[in-house]
Amino acid sequence: MNVAEARSSWYCLALGDGLLATVPLSDIEDAFRQLHPAEAPPGAAVFSRHRLDGLQCQVTVYFSPALAGLARSFNAHPCCVPEGHDLELLVGSAQALTR
Repeated sequence: MNVAEARSSWYCLALGDGLLATVPLSDIEDAFRQLHPAEAPPGAAVFSRHRLDGLQCQVTVYFSPALAGLARSFNAHPCCVPEGHDLELLVGSAQALTR
């Protein structure tokens, strides 16, 4: 896999309003913990980003390439690797961003 393919093998999913995103965020965490009940592999992680859009907070989640199957089960779509200081680790290993 070349660098361009690796950068585009992430998946993202817009969850919408921050107040309504708590249930899907919890569902994603639960599904991750079912896949990795002990310790997450270094390349497996889900990150979230909360962005203020007018008066609402919009939430987007990003699945690392190691979680492509999980991402597809939530109907996430392929995207580039997320960048920015406003990412939060939802579940998994923060090392996934550096791989």
